[in-house]
Amino acid sequence: MEHWLFNTDETEPEGEGKYAVMLKQQVVAAWGHCKGLGAEVTLNRPNPGDIVFYFRAGFGIIARAEAVDSYSSPSQSVFGAVGEYRRPVDNLQVLPEDKPITVAEITESTGYQIPYRQIMGRILDASTVDYLNRRFRSVKSRSLPSKKAIKQSSGGFFQTAPEERKKVEVAAVSAVTKAYEAAEWQVKSVEREKVGYDLHCTKGDKFECVEVKGTSGPDEQFIITANELNKAKTDPRFVLFVVTNALTKPTQKKYSGQQLISKFDIQPLQYRAVLRSYARQEK
Repeated sequence: MEHWLFNTDETEPEGEGKYAVMLKQQVVAAWGHCKGLGAEVTLNRPNPGDIVFYFRAGFGIIARAEAVDSYSSPSQSVFGAVGEYRRPVDNLQVLPEDKPITVAEITESTGYQIPYRQIMGRILDASTVDYLNRRFRSVKSRSLPSKKAIKQSSGGFFQTAPEERKKVEVAAVSAVTKAYEAAEWQVKSVEREKVGYDLHCTKGDKFECVEVKGTSGPDEQFIITANELNKAKTDPRFVLFVVTNALTKPTQKKYSGQQLISKFDIQPLQYRAVLRSYARQEK
């Protein structure tokens, strides 16, 4: 379990007073570029079960909640801004408005500077985590009424449920396959072979390694594996198709491997960790 500090963006005009809206709706919300990550990816940084502390600029920490297994979705219910996303949280605990946990209190008690300048920053000091959790120990929590009430995501890779992600993936691959076949290409699916792309497409002496990424909304944001990224970097035949609005009105956009590298901000979301003694034994 990790612990995160979420800045409610109170210093921006669009964010003034919006902390109260988030607490009422029981969500975390953001909009815009969020220092290059984008609002959707930023809100999805905590894993299900991680703890998120709400930070209100000029006041301090005002609430504590638990990240759930429903990821962020497009919204205009908090900021009313283009590019807004929101993500539900569970077991929300809200401090009395006149009793926030200030930055000065935290620094004085633990010597740690919390990452309040980030929209979603990880709290790395164990003593600070313990201090904050103790401050919320007697605060009543508020649970989500029902997981079924959580709105499914309608944008980007992070759909709420695995079955929704699968539908988007199937629809996107189908759209690209039909486009190639309409242009008289021979198409073979190699999705199960884990070769770094989805479709093996040939036409005469032409050959393309086609990777397909689908989203259920209009934004071109998706997960790409290390294998796929390596294929894009090393094979000039690699082609990426991004299919937006895959379940409603599929729109395809084509990129070469070099365009993928140059046009997209690619951020690592996970790392593989191997105990060093075990890694040495493998060699």
